Amino acid sequence: MVTIDKAAEGLELLKESILEHVAAHPDGIGNSEIARDLHLESDFQGKQKNYLTWSVIGLLVNDGQLVQEKRGRFAFYRIPVGSEDR
Repeated sequence: MVTIDKAAEGLELLKESILEHVAAHPDGIGNSEIARDLHLESDFQGKQKNYLTWSVIGLLVNDGQLVQEKRGRFAFYRIPVGSEDR
């Protein structure tokens, strides 16, 4: 398998995992919880950044597969209404 194909396959698996996890939280879930629950937390020089999940979530929001809801200073993500049946 070519390197770019491996990366594409990995990205698709991450997207699927995040979508499945978010679907299990109909009221929404934040990036930090997603990263922690899926064991994808990053550690850069001792600080949690969680850019991997944040970037994949951004792709899913841009594709319309997730919606973002602001609650105070926090963002929560959920499956768009009506998409659960697809």
